[in-house]
Amino acid sequence: MVKTVSLAVVMLLLAVATVRAEDIGYDPKADPFAALASAELRAHAEDKRVLLIAGGDWCIWCHYLYAFLESNDDVDGALHDVFVVAKVYVGDENRNEEFFAKLPKADGAPHFWVLSGTGELLKSQPTVVLEDGKKSYNKDAFMKFVEEWRQREH
Repeated sequence: MVKTVSLAVVMLLLAVATVRAEDIGYDPKADPFAALASAELRAHAEDKRVLLIAGGDWCIWCHYLYAFLESNDDVDGALHDVFVVAKVYVGDENRNEEFFAKLPKADGAPHFWVLSGTGELLKSQPTVVLEDGKKSYNKDAFMKFVEEWRQREH
């Protein structure tokens, strides 16, 4: 019985470590100014918008967002048709205060800011309105968000 419980605890700890170790695209050591500048250049060249996402590997809803996009190729494809995505870490390892001071305050993570290809802020978007109320995102709401930006003139 003790070996079974010990094995279960070890397996649970390994599972948690695996989820936390999964690279979901937020690097606390990355330069957010350089990442945004690169995204803006690419967006301008490709006639797209920039979707700036604040989050981190500590953020369960960031993991849910990653999993949602990984399991919905149509949503992920539509998102990347309209946006160049730039992820910026925010958390205990690096608050990136200087970078985020230039943007409207986010109430949580993940948080979206939509920018033009020239860096003009177009919208600050909490992601809670895109959630399904469980542990994922609502496909219809997410597609509506993407299509709203596809339809807007550049």
